[in-house]
Amino acid sequence: MQSRWRSFKAIVRLWVDLFDRHSLLTYASAIALRTFIAAVACTLFGLGVLGAAHERQLWEKTIGPQIKPKVLPHVFDGIDQTVHGVFSSSSAGLLALASALAVWEVSGIIRASIGALDEIYEATEKRPWWIRFPLSFALAIVFLAAVLGAIAIVWAGHVSGGWSLPILILRWPAAVALIAFAFELIVRWAPAKHRRARWASLGSVLVVVGWIGETLIFTSYVRSVANFRTPVGSLEVFIFLATYFYIAAIVLLVAMELDELVRLDMQRPRNKQELLPLVAGVIRGT
Repeated sequence: MQSRWRSFKAIVRLWVDLFDRHSLLTYASAIALRTFIAAVACTLFGLGVLGAAHERQLWEKTIGPQIKPKVLPHVFDGIDQTVHGVFSSSSAGLLALASALAVWEVSGIIRASIGALDEIYEATEKRPWWIRFPLSFALAIVFLAAVLGAIAIVWAGHVSGGWSLPILILRWPAAVALIAFAFELIVRWAPAKHRRARWASLGSVLVVVGWIGETLIFTSYVRSVANFRTPVGSLEVFIFLATYFYIAAIVLLVAMELDELVRLDMQRPRNKQELLPLVAGVIRGT
């Protein structure tokens, strides 16, 4: 028992040192702030796409009914009017503006993540801005395309016919795989020190799994505990979203840090490994 406890304390000290050395919480705050701002632009872009595609049922039958019982009636009326206003005014100009804003804001998240990943990988950023900015734009476009594709796949589960059952079963794994692929590209190509496909894939899986777990916890909280049907509760929505994005950013950086620790330990001799012997000590008590 004492050996397990010593190994556990050593793991805690290791992670405290990593959080301090790589400024993980500072980068998480920056990423969360950029994500909070990008969420507004991406919402406008998503509504513009739905309006242009004449697919208003996703709001009217799925998203809207989930929001309505959780907020004040006048708050929902305002949200609903705003959404239908975007639907009625959807045009090529609005869609172009919304897509440009979404790509710009998501590229800001990518650039914040590049700084964090460079710290985690302890790599010096030597690429000039005229390489980093186009790279962040390209990765932002890929990520937005993956998100739209995942939403389309999930929405396809509402179709009827002979393919309805296979689509219903496979839609969530396919959507998760699409998001994981986008993250694989980001993890592999965004940092100054590129990662091999094997480790980029592992990092992407860790991020997606962590985000799924976080989303399930927050969803359970919203359904069972949260009450946004009061004036104070209406303001708590912003605190809730900021907290969700902040924890999501921490999950992202912790997953990347864990991926890097495992990768380095796998390349070291056993007597120089940092994390894996401690984990084994906690499990086996040695």
